[in-house]
Amino acid sequence: MKDPYFYPNTNVHVNIPGIQDKQLLKTYTANQFGLAMLNLQKDKFLIKSAFDFLKLHKILFSNVFFWAGEIRTVNMTTSEFMIAEGMVEFADHKSIHKELEQVDIKYKNLAWSTMSKREFIDNLSKYMVDLWVIHPLREGNTRTLIVFMDLFASQYGYDVDINRFNTSSHDMRNTFVWGAIGEFFNLKDILNKILNKKPQN
Repeated sequence: MKDPYFYPNTNVHVNIPGIQDKQLLKTYTANQFGLAMLNLQKDKFLIKSAFDFLKLHKILFSNVFFWAGEIRTVNMTTSEFMIAEGMVEFADHKSIHKELEQVDIKYKNLAWSTMSKREFIDNLSKYMVDLWVIHPLREGNTRTLIVFMDLFASQYGYDVDINRFNTSSHDMRNTFVWGAIGEFFNLKDILNKILNKKPQN
């Protein structure tokens, strides 16, 4: 089946500037992502719902993909990561909206502001993995999720150690895979290292 998100006979995503070289698109995307992050920091975007994941993706990738912030219309049945003899399955595209609603039911009304750091990380790690397994967008899910986590944690009084965050971001993708099969230790370990409670005034 033809994937409408790619240029014909290539592995390059259809994009706004029309770039059909994968490395050039990667560089362009990184530059646009950086600019979007600067604007995001100025605007003080607040996370109130799992659906804000879509809004955040639109902000981050609006100059790269025509479909930025829109739920994917094709299935991504497996990830590129193999665990033992199996692979991680993402949500059916037709059920994504409903699954995001279920994530809100599960996490939206938790008492995040009164949790200990350990409780916060326990719940945040599960929240992140639940969103990652849904994989609402065709591309950019992991990058959007990391920014989502950063903003969400900040709302509840945590600083994110940017230096450690940058060195850990590649590893985080792998920890999401392990989280998808119920193994959260590595993700919790990373979050424990990069999240620090802001000092009270």
